[in-house]
Amino acid sequence: MRKAKGVAWILLLCTSLLVLASCGTSNVNSTTGSEGKDNNISTRLDLTADGEGSFIIKNESKKEVVLTSSSGQQIEFQLLNEAKEIMYTYSANKMFMQGIVENKLQPGEEWIIPLNLQAELAGVPTGTYKLVVWSTADGLNDLKIETTYKWTGAIATEAPKKLVVEKQEVIYIGQQDLHSIEVENLEGTTEAMRLSEVAIPFFEGLEKGKHIFVEYVVENEQKVIQSELT
Repeated sequence: MRKAKGVAWILLLCTSLLVLASCGTSNVNSTTGSEGKDNNISTRLDLTADGEGSFIIKNESKKEVVLTSSSGQQIEFQLLNEAKEIMYTYSANKMFMQGIVENKLQPGEEWIIPLNLQAELAGVPTGTYKLVVWSTADGLNDLKIETTYKWTGAIATEAPKKLVVEKQEVIYIGQQDLHSIEVENLEGTTEAMRLSEVAIPFFEGLEKGKHIFVEYVVENEQKVIQSELT
């Protein structure tokens, strides 16, 4: 009888120790989708209609949080195809500053990190992939964001417009500074014109009120004189 009671007490003691041990353990939640969160930090992935994206880290606590990384790399992301093959890794073609880097977030503060997907994925074939993004800060590696990402290719940029040389008759009023002059056009309106480096010598000592012809191009909505034709 005493032996049975002793065994019962031992079993009860072991059960109590296991309960206490489980209460003292805290794990960082691993969340997939568009948001991840633990008790202090949440992460979010925002994608825009043009295919760009931002990774947002937010301090959800009521105290300052210090995020520590072992290098200048702030985030990591990968693009996987349907066969789960890695098509692109953000850090694969980069070098980062080595050393401890700290980023402080005040309560409720967000840290927005642009992904620059249009530039990063320029060499990746168009298609539907899985985009996985996470922070490289200590303790946040498990807060990965996974989402389906339709890559339509880099947005084509317009080719630079060819500058057209035009000619205009003006009355020289005077030089405003080394790189600009003031003139009056044939409509009687005063306007300023910029001088290219090659045109500067033509206006040194030029008589005010003189009628001249100038050749110019338009850059950033401003006339830039290339030469003066007397």
